[in-house]
Amino acid sequence: MTDPTEPLDPSGPRDDDDAAAATRRRRGLLVAGAAVLVAAAVVVALVVRGADDGADAGAPTGSGSSSATPAPGDAATPEDGTDGTEASEGADAPGDPAEDPGAREQPPVALDASPVVTDGITLRVESLTAVDGQAARPGEIGGPAVSVTIVVDNADDQPLDLAGTVVNAYSGPDLTPANALSTGTSAFPAEAPAGTTTTATYVFSVPADERDQVRVTVDTAVDLPTVVFEGAAG
Repeated sequence: MTDPTEPLDPSGPRDDDDAAAATRRRRGLLVAGAAVLVAAAVVVALVVRGADDGADAGAPTGSGSSSATPAPGDAATPEDGTDGTEASEGADAPGDPAEDPGAREQPPVALDASPVVTDGITLRVESLTAVDGQAARPGEIGGPAVSVTIVVDNADDQPLDLAGTVVNAYSGPDLTPANALSTGTSAFPAEAPAGTTTTATYVFSVPADERDQVRVTVDTAVDLPTVVFEGAAG
């Protein structure tokens, strides 16, 4: 029988406690190690993803790709070999006689001449006389003037369009443009019928000392020459 006063053997119970504590420590270390591994894996994943995103952002997309930039002075040339400019189709070149009455002027003829405008059409000055001009509209200047009567002989079998006819006068050694007056003026009608004679009268301000040299131009159409008469006013 054991003596109750005899001390207990400490090796039994203490060994069990130490083993349990050691087991708990190992489990704690395993959990901590696992947590560290998970955290490291997350960090690595984030780093790798960030690198991939940066690479994708810097890479050109298929729709945004561009061809090589041409060197300065190496301008593209259209396939047709032109310089890229196109002439306006149907536009008249600068100085085209069809648009410039001066370029279509015939050499001056005497006042008693009957120049041919086109086949079957002739012009003549029936009279060029000094008159006293009357100013009736803004811009007109009354005083010494000349009245010129012009005749169109249409021997053609077609009417002649006169709607755009322009008559001008010039005077003096410098051929100064004369101011047109409405009073006494009776312009050409819209057309000269075939086989007829059509008459018109125009009045222009011309100083008395410039009546020795008077020029009258008659422009009937853009596709016909401008007839020029020159002489002294009677």
